[in-house]
Amino acid sequence: MVLIYILMGILGLIVILILFIWIYWHLKNPLLREKEPGFQYVYVEDDGSVREVSKEDEDYLTQRFDPTDGARPYIKSSYRERTPGGKLSGFIDRRRVPKKITISKLS
Repeated sequence: MVLIYILMGILGLIVILILFIWIYWHLKNPLLREKEPGFQYVYVEDDGSVREVSKEDEDYLTQRFDPTDGARPYIKSSYRERTPGGKLSGFIDRRRVPKKITISKLS
């Protein structure tokens, strides 16, 4: 009986830890826009401008990749996040782009 209490306590702590991490991540990286029409992801350029993705980018982003595949796309979790090389560019969920930034259409 004591073993069951210990296991339930450990399980409870794990659930609380997962919940804490989930809440922390969402507070750190909030959704900044309402749901908008268009593809889920957009592309942030090095100068900070944001554009819609091309059809080729859409195909690339919707492909299934193995988690260890080095060719899988990198999705930024926040607008200000930079690459290891210090660049601002990269794909990001359109709802994580600040409202004050206009998302331009492809030309």
